[in-house]
Amino acid sequence: MMRHLTVPADIRDGFPTGDLSGFRSPVTRILLASDGLTTVLLQALTQSALTPQVDGIETTQGQQVEATARELLRLATGDVCLVRRTRLVSRTGEVVSANIVTAQAGQDARIDAAMQDRTRPIGFAFAAAGLPMNRHVSRIGLTSWPQAPDTPCAFKAYTLNAGDRPWAYIRELFSPRIVPPGMRAEPGMRTEAAAAGERA
Repeated sequence: MMRHLTVPADIRDGFPTGDLSGFRSPVTRILLASDGLTTVLLQALTQSALTPQVDGIETTQGQQVEATARELLRLATGDVCLVRRTRLVSRTGEVVSANIVTAQAGQDARIDAAMQDRTRPIGFAFAAAGLPMNRHVSRIGLTSWPQAPDTPCAFKAYTLNAGDRPWAYIRELFSPRIVPPGMRAEPGMRTEAAAAGERA
């Protein structure tokens, strides 16, 4: 049964943006370093078209979204957001990635329509709508894979920007079978779950 994606504690986790050297797998490093085309790369890795399974599209107050999204999107009190939760699934039914996308509602009709598009991966929907797709990676690291919460997976979080204005926050979690999360043993490297436990 699919569990709702949970957002780990919003803390620095020892993975500076752009520092991918801790990941053993070159596949993982390439995927996390890529500036766009994530779905295309995953399709190449799986040799399969990927279909979105949308688990939910919610309208919520800006203060209810995760703190990182709230900060990066510069949400003001009273702003309303769309939050979309999606899995990308291969032809065989394997979940390849899990994504949470947050965008302020009502800022652009194209964004609202793309967020509601259940037929295409969100990047394809945004591109088809003609939206600016300049990406700025905010975090990379390890977190729990929603299909198996005791299993770590690699993740990437970034904003989509129009000039210097971020208009969407995307958090992508990658299947540990497809995108190996193995790390080189180095001091200071921690999973988000471990770091959250230290704060508890």
